[in-house]
Amino acid sequence: MPTPQISKKKLKAIVFTDIADFTKLSSQDEQKALDLLQTQNEIVKPIVEKHKGEWLKEIGDGLLLSFDSSLDSVRCSIEIQESLRDVEDLNLRIGIHQGDIFINDDDVIGDDVNVASRIEPFAAIGGIAISHKVQADISSTPEYTTKYIGQPKLKGVSQEVKVYCITSHGLPETKLSDVSAKLEKKTNWFKYAVSVAAFVALLTYYFMPKEKEVPSIGILMMENLGIEDNNFWSRGITEDLIVKVAGAGLIRVAPMREILGIDPAVKLEEIAKKLRVKYLLTSSMHKKEEGFDLRCQLIEAGSGVSQYSNKWSLSNDEAPSIVVLLAENILKSLNVVSKSANAAVPTANIDAYEFYLKGKYRFEMSENIEDTEIARGLLRKAIGLDGNLIPARNVLGWTYHRTGKYDDAKEIYEEALNLANGIDDTLWISKLLNNIGIIYAKKSDYVKALEYYTRSLEMKEVVDDKRGIGRTLNNIGNIYRGKGHYVKAMDFYARSLEIKEKIDEKRNIRVALNNIGICLLIKGEYEGALDYFTRSLDIYKELGDKWDIEWVLKEIGTTYFLSGNFDKAIDPLEKSISRTKEIGLEEKELLEPIVYLFLSYKYAGRKYNLKEIYVLLEKTEQIGYEVNYHLFKLLEENIYLETAYTQVKERANKFKPDVRAIFFGYSIPKAIIEEWENIPK
Repeated sequence: MPTPQISKKKLKAIVFTDIADFTKLSSQDEQKALDLLQTQNEIVKPIVEKHKGEWLKEIGDGLLLSFDSSLDSVRCSIEIQESLRDVEDLNLRIGIHQGDIFINDDDVIGDDVNVASRIEPFAAIGGIAISHKVQADISSTPEYTTKYIGQPKLKGVSQEVKVYCITSHGLPETKLSDVSAKLEKKTNWFKYAVSVAAFVALLTYYFMPKEKEVPSIGILMMENLGIEDNNFWSRGITEDLIVKVAGAGLIRVAPMREILGIDPAVKLEEIAKKLRVKYLLTSSMHKKEEGFDLRCQLIEAGSGVSQYSNKWSLSNDEAPSIVVLLAENILKSLNVVSKSANAAVPTANIDAYEFYLKGKYRFEMSENIEDTEIARGLLRKAIGLDGNLIPARNVLGWTYHRTGKYDDAKEIYEEALNLANGIDDTLWISKLLNNIGIIYAKKSDYVKALEYYTRSLEMKEVVDDKRGIGRTLNNIGNIYRGKGHYVKAMDFYARSLEIKEKIDEKRNIRVALNNIGICLLIKGEYEGALDYFTRSLDIYKELGDKWDIEWVLKEIGTTYFLSGNFDKAIDPLEKSISRTKEIGLEEKELLEPIVYLFLSYKYAGRKYNLKEIYVLLEKTEQIGYEVNYHLFKLLEENIYLETAYTQVKERANKFKPDVRAIFFGYSIPKAIIEEWENIPK
């Protein structure tokens, strides 16, 4: 019995070439066509050998070549096109893709081979078309520039492929008009949403299938099997993996904050219950001198059944690909298709990647400004080694963002955004647009903030980043709230809440609940506000979460106070103040709840000491009109009422006339104006 042939699987850069108009030439002059093939082989073969490529086979007038790296394949293809420019009728189109090929004794097969051949027609005559995988590999090399063509539906290819053309080295660009018919058409739903809304709703009601259960996963902290100094690897990979998977679309991923509170000794079923997820990913990493040993297992926690497991031995150079590798396998196992425009590894420079993870780790563990400066130094080293390392720039921007250096943060975010635009990385573009929007909001530039948030939202909707969509909707709501459009703000908060509830993001659900409650509170709808704040507090209790609970307690106490229920206001205000002092928040955060607490004491007939109020007043630079008004009530000093009156007028002047009229009708602004105007002057 003959021994069966065994296919060998290899990761290669695959090059497919084709001579333009060769069929027409063959029909007109067969001998000339044959001579042209011979000329092609004589010119091309030495170039392929020079770049250490493998001449796999000839397919009619086409060539199938392979290389160990994308860079080698691109360099070879450019030299081929340069060498053939002056050869009459020898006009090549070249397609390049990176992926797995299967080699046996007499053939080369695989889906990725088909990709290379299918994207070749998207090259201009004399040009080179490449897939997103190749584009990602060469993007860190400045000498190569590319142009995004589109995401065609490739015949006989199961995977989604984004196509680019190389525009450097004098290569001709692909004209979109020449290939538009081959590209997958996408409807501009933003443009037509209003006109078709009723029709879509009707179709949805009658014909859409019932919603499937949203996949949910907890990606547990990767276990470090090596020395403790390598903890930055396991933590950094875990965190980036959570972000990567969460950005894939309709999937709920337990956030890193929840993962950090998990005891690995607890049974997986209990962990899944605590995280409110169906699946758990366990993984381990052993960093050795020559590389990494990785293991992972995806488990359905309820049944304990393994959905997927694998192990890899990776070289040091492959370390930046770990997150992409794990994410692809997780999503495939859960039948989740990511719409993210770029699945590329962040860098090909292992040293840059290591400095990035070390810097991020140091920043996240920082306890003082000295730690933050060390983190910045590590991140700058990463960027110095690879200026295109977007994640490092993003974290560096955040180190300035969190410490209130907004101009520095914005500059860094903008640099990262330019890089993301250059490689058409939709997910990173959306994130950075959102970050810049936050900076403008912090600086009270609401017009610019809204512009960036809106652009971010559009990009997030393209890739179906549900978590990101929910957060950006919330941020837009904040802008409208800042502009006095409380009804419009609540609309965005409600849309954000709907998405967060769909993917069961408890911690972000409570944020939306709080924000809606605040709008209702400003409008004087105390019963409704209290309902939302109470629902938010219930989530804190459900999660056993002590972080940020002081805020919702303050809002509940404030609501009771403003509604005249002073006895009920006291307990949540006292608890909020105690918690604020316990965690060491800035003293300015204490002034508002203490003013409301002391007024509640006053109206409830209890004793209080005003000394603490005066101490806080000396340390607080900015006081809002609400607090100034109630300081007037507490201290009975007209200067606070006058200040509040001035602030209300200044704030109202920033609003449009219709919004201004509504604002003056709210209970506190109305009371401030009436009391000040009735004081004898």
